[in-house]
Amino acid sequence: MPELTGMQVKFTVIKNEDAENYLDDRDKSELSRILWKIQELRHLDGKPALNTYLVVNTDETYAADIVRIMQANNHWGPVSDPNQAEMQYEGDTLALP
Repeated sequence: MPELTGMQVKFTVIKNEDAENYLDDRDKSELSRILWKIQELRHLDGKPALNTYLVVNTDETYAADIVRIMQANNHWGPVSDPNQAEMQYEGDTLALP
């Protein structure tokens, strides 16, 4: 999806089913601990402890429509921030630096 080139990787999404299927009990416990820590520290920073997001898989036929909606609302566009990773594709695979 060419609209994704140069986009900031702002979120990490893990499908719950994947966590259930591919993590052992120790991994699940560690993930739970990390998520709890982030939640607690956000709370201490005066932010909502949990946010709720809509997630759209980029291989969905309507993904380009979502990109256009986000662009129209100034929530989409390439960034130039040396502290942020940028999306890169290798074929059909998203490669994180």
